[in-house]
Amino acid sequence: LEIEVHSRLVVTHKVGNPNLSLFLSLRNIGGRRLWIQEAQLDVWRDGVFLGSFPAQAYFASPSSNDSILFTPFALSPDEAWAHVTNFLRWFDRNTEKAYRAAESALRADIQIKLRERPENDKNMVVAGEQLVKPFLDMFQRLYVWEPGEYKLRLSVSVAEMALPFSRNFRFTLFESDATGLKSYTDDYKFGGGLAYNSDQHVGIGVPLVRDDG
Repeated sequence: LEIEVHSRLVVTHKVGNPNLSLFLSLRNIGGRRLWIQEAQLDVWRDGVFLGSFPAQAYFASPSSNDSILFTPFALSPDEAWAHVTNFLRWFDRNTEKAYRAAESALRADIQIKLRERPENDKNMVVAGEQLVKPFLDMFQRLYVWEPGEYKLRLSVSVAEMALPFSRNFRFTLFESDATGLKSYTDDYKFGGGLAYNSDQHVGIGVPLVRDDG
């Protein structure tokens, strides 16, 4: 299996929950069909293990807006699979339940305030502090993208192989990168990144360097 990735990685988060995205290319350069089971990113910052993030979704084309669930697939000899792929851990059941309830309450509050807003008032409405607090608490609990030197291991598991194929990389997050990612929380009071998607929350693109050492 030949593994290639684009030279830039995108890191972002959903209320602190880490997300990583990269262009992943897999090509079967052998003589038999391979069954690709899963792909995963393991991440360390300054030598401290931050977690494992499985591939969860990918985009059919660079212009696609909707992602497709990453599921096992076959690669015939000389066949390739190349897509922008998102790596993350889904919320656990309790976190997902709490998030949905908090989002519903915040959305309802914003909608009420929008309806009550004077007709000529185009200013954004602000949700109540008690409705924003659950998201800030979640961010504090889940956020990991602090400044530092990161190592990343990409592993691709193949049914026919006892061990996964892997590649090692490194990247750096600077203080300005972390500040930009943390600033997403400023939009929560407006519902940005919660009740609606925000173009400002697309993530930080960082150079990804092969690390064979």
